[in-house]
Amino acid sequence: MSKVLDADTRKGNRKRLNGVLAMGVLMAAAMLAACGGAAAPAGSAASGGSAASAGAGVSGSGASGAPTSVAGIATYQGADRQQMLEAGARKEGTVSWYTVLAGEGVAALATGFEQKYPFLKVDTFRADTAPLFARMTQEAQANKPSFDVADVTTAGVLTESKLASPFFSPNVANLPSNLKTGVSGATVLTAADWTTNASFAYNKTLIAASAVPKTFTDLLNPALTGKMALAGTTTGQNWVGAVLESMGEDKGRQFLAQLGGQQKPAVQQISGKALLDLIAKGEVPASPTIYHDHVIQAQATGAPVAWVPLEPVVSLASQVGIDVKAPHPYAAMLFIDYCLGDGQKVLEAHHYSTGTEKVSYKLFVPDAGKTTAEFTKQLASWNDLFKADFRG
Repeated sequence: MSKVLDADTRKGNRKRLNGVLAMGVLMAAAMLAACGGAAAPAGSAASGGSAASAGAGVSGSGASGAPTSVAGIATYQGADRQQMLEAGARKEGTVSWYTVLAGEGVAALATGFEQKYPFLKVDTFRADTAPLFARMTQEAQANKPSFDVADVTTAGVLTESKLASPFFSPNVANLPSNLKTGVSGATVLTAADWTTNASFAYNKTLIAASAVPKTFTDLLNPALTGKMALAGTTTGQNWVGAVLESMGEDKGRQFLAQLGGQQKPAVQQISGKALLDLIAKGEVPASPTIYHDHVIQAQATGAPVAWVPLEPVVSLASQVGIDVKAPHPYAAMLFIDYCLGDGQKVLEAHHYSTGTEKVSYKLFVPDAGKTTAEFTKQLASWNDLFKADFRG
């Protein structure tokens, strides 16, 4: 069976710690300085080499021409790719997975992979983004890499710190462009294996059907006055970003100020999941900062809750990547293929959204197209606006 190490008690199924991104920037800078700058593996996109030819040469391939380097194995696209990966993985026997995924989905994904490949075991380390990144950078500085695959909700944690190696997986082609990074031909640096979307959730016994909003401006309905709460975590800050994305900077700021003064939503310094629990109990009537998968989970237990998308819907995407010095690169690529392939059904069965899932509403990915530094600055701006307009 897979081994799971839980690094901390998770307060919400997808809560990201305030200040995580700022910490990531500092850690990335420290790691790069310790490692002598922004050195990239031979054959990687960052070093200017061709990902398609990575692994070629004396040190990158065996006598038969099959790749042996991490970069070569990860980007291999030959017809015998599956056979090559399985043969190498049989010798490795294990894969080390660092993940921000929480709940039953962690064990389910690992178990499903082990059932498909009974000659492999998954060694799982589970933590939130900040401690996960700290562990990865400490190992890199000590030149003792121990993880093979990592998935994080901030792609820059892997890409900007040069921890990720380009890879090819046949399932990447199914993903939209905003759910993958470092695209170079058929290879990427990271790709989204699961997503979670946040919008308006309510208790059906406390909010009349006529008061359920269809747009952000509908949140000003007098029937909702005094009946809403906002998650005061990063979830709430990202929601501010979605409002500005929808209305534009000036109109968005005016709307948020009006919403705070007129509707007086309470601020709960808890995760979106914990806030949804209060809605399910009837202690809070509604909130526009609730993740859809949490609502589905609550509905499965009979809770009188419902969810509607107010566009654009905040979407967090967990990006999966392979370590540039992965100890078990063959098993790592089999695991990435699984996460982006058969594992999608496992995630869906545990109420997670997936990168390939088609939704009928427009999504807003807060950090899409931004460097970690840019997103850190943007998030701080949204946080200032949130605090100015809403009070706990």
